[in-house]
Amino acid sequence: MQRNFGTEKIEEQLMEEFPNFNIARMDVDTLRGKNAHDVLIQQFEQRRIDILVGTQMVVKGLDFDNVDLVGILDADGLLHFADFRVNERAFQLMEQVSGRAGRKPSFVETSAGREATGKVMIQTLQPQNLLLQIIQRHDYKAMYDIEIESRKHFFYPPFSRLIHLTFKHKMKDIVERGAHQFANSLRNKYGSYIVGPAEPVINRIRNLHLMELLIKLPRDTKLIAQCKQDILHQVAVLHNEKSFRSVVIVPDVDAL
Repeated sequence: MQRNFGTEKIEEQLMEEFPNFNIARMDVDTLRGKNAHDVLIQQFEQRRIDILVGTQMVVKGLDFDNVDLVGILDADGLLHFADFRVNERAFQLMEQVSGRAGRKPSFVETSAGREATGKVMIQTLQPQNLLLQIIQRHDYKAMYDIEIESRKHFFYPPFSRLIHLTFKHKMKDIVERGAHQFANSLRNKYGSYIVGPAEPVINRIRNLHLMELLIKLPRDTKLIAQCKQDILHQVAVLHNEKSFRSVVIVPDVDAL
């Protein structure tokens, strides 16, 4: 399967390859009806669906019997997402996806508590990636040791508290100037804690251009409270200027 695909494209290709199989898709487009989700799950559990294609919603809170093969397509997309939790989330998702087959996650055949044998196949261009090797060994301890050391080195939670600010405006130059002016106003006091501002990976949503600013603070209650007050003050200052009055600023403390 080529990269940069969607669930609909995967479904179409599977229908061509397996014309005698019942194939269904689980994503936001196919679950519009009130009971659509429950009906689809029931059909899959009753083996009226042979192949189920879906987004991450397939694995969250679901547990299927009689699943012989699980495929994770484009695992590299999970590994390269721009977020400090990327390894944690990829590890959790891949283990959980594998668990939907009723067995320990693996890239190869394995035995399960349900006395089933199944296979998990992961599509990747970097099979030697350390995280994938850890997943293959089901090594939670190694995952934790590497991740906690990385977070300590780069001063991410649990060693810090994060305040994430998103700036939005229909004009790109205005949101960029507003975000930079806002950040510069805080640099004298919080300069060593500020990262950005910068465009996010997805830099435009609903015709609004985005900029992001991250403040990584020590776990000091007084400092965090003061920073929140300073942010509110600078929001008011920025909105006092006519050119930045319509810039939307969305703060998020310790975002999950």
